[in-house]
Amino acid sequence: MKQFIPLLALAFLITPSSLLAQAPEGFKSGFIVTADGNRLEGFIKESFKSKAAIVFQNAAGKKTTYGGNAVNEVGLEGTSYISYANDFFKVLASGHKASLLQKVSDATGKVIYNGNEAAGISSGTEGRINDLFFKTSSQSGLTLVNKDNLNNVAVTAFGDCPALLGSAQAGQLQFTELEKIITRYNECK
Repeated sequence: MKQFIPLLALAFLITPSSLLAQAPEGFKSGFIVTADGNRLEGFIKESFKSKAAIVFQNAAGKKTTYGGNAVNEVGLEGTSYISYANDFFKVLASGHKASLLQKVSDATGKVIYNGNEAAGISSGTEGRINDLFFKTSSQSGLTLVNKDNLNNVAVTAFGDCPALLGSAQAGQLQFTELEKIITRYNECK
């Protein structure tokens, strides 16, 4: 028994505190990358659909609400979300040349805060919740993609990839294969 107590104490000392901490009710383990580039680990309660925001709780128990304008990225149980124009987007596929994103919030009409001060009203992004978007490294914004416009959008977005460009020009790209299309584009040289 005397040998067991020091071993138990040693186990507690070398176990990271994040493994010992349990998420509060309604929260999940995760991280955020703030708009100024700081990565914070803790617990997150997402309110993407209802408020276009998240509540972040740090290890000390302090809760802070962040809208899309205050964070660049949210990691929640292995799923990544990015923010763009005050909205949140789930990352479905990504690579060095392009990403496929799914809109998960609608920030239209939400008040934008700079700290505790109201700074304006968000116009949000085009599209509705669950719509899909391409984001390429060569463009500054997002491009809404749907079943009807996929091949036309792909001609512009993937113009530097002959294999995809030819398929898009022939109208052969399929909406159900968007993740594979993004993977092919990221592998294209």
